[in-house]
Amino acid sequence: MAGPYTLWRERPDAAAPFIVCAMFTPDYRPFAQRLLASLNRFSIAHALFEVAQVHCSISPRGGDNLNFSKPRFIAAMLRQFTKPVLFVDSDVVFCQRPVLLAELCAEHCDFAIYNWLSDKVNDAWRPDEAGRWRFFFSIDVASDTQLMASGAVQLWGGGNACNGLLADWERRLAENPGAQDDHCLDLAFNHIRQQDLHPRWLPKEYCRYGFWPYVEPVVDHPGFPTPDAGQWKDLGIARLDRGKIRRVQKQPPFPREAILKPDQILAKPKPRPS
Repeated sequence: MAGPYTLWRERPDAAAPFIVCAMFTPDYRPFAQRLLASLNRFSIAHALFEVAQVHCSISPRGGDNLNFSKPRFIAAMLRQFTKPVLFVDSDVVFCQRPVLLAELCAEHCDFAIYNWLSDKVNDAWRPDEAGRWRFFFSIDVASDTQLMASGAVQLWGGGNACNGLLADWERRLAENPGAQDDHCLDLAFNHIRQQDLHPRWLPKEYCRYGFWPYVEPVVDHPGFPTPDAGQWKDLGIARLDRGKIRRVQKQPPFPREAILKPDQILAKPKPRPS
């Protein structure tokens, strides 16, 4: 592909309902190799690109070139492949066939992502120094129309509404230098008219972080996200429309005061298709 993205590995499949796209810097190549192995295990169409840098909304060590931001990269992938694009962070791993994503493509879904506000069970847990798991945090607010995203896995179907959201996401990044990409996506989604967009919210299994050890992953993000404190411009509650969120009592998977051993909190393995 001409331009700033250097194609590293590709598995084209004209019949595939979507293509997985990721970009990574040279220091993330071991993660990209791990991602590649998991994609090949399930014969998933993909195109992985090595880039010189990423935008500062992805990493505080990144630069200010919006070519290396997520919305501009995703828009370029949609133009190149003319089919739905599943953007993933390069450090995720596919653990099972992503059957739900193919179903969403068949339903002409134009945008899908994990949304904390729609998840009734979102308690995050972390191990202490002794390896015992303790409650970490939860998002105890909800909304039927608002987005609070974790964007390691995102399905974009193309079309005018999808492209409009990508453009507004990029604009929010430009207006808020130093802000995190997920927060700018929230800001774009929650403050524009959405009549023509048909979003779907991915279950945790499709964007499973290390702080959800009780979830059996389809797409896993091993480990824990880097703490945000002091690294990003804080957009705070301003990225949401307060009138469209409500305080709720989420459903804890375990008592929040509990201290659990690893065998008490880890998801029990299930048979996986080969």
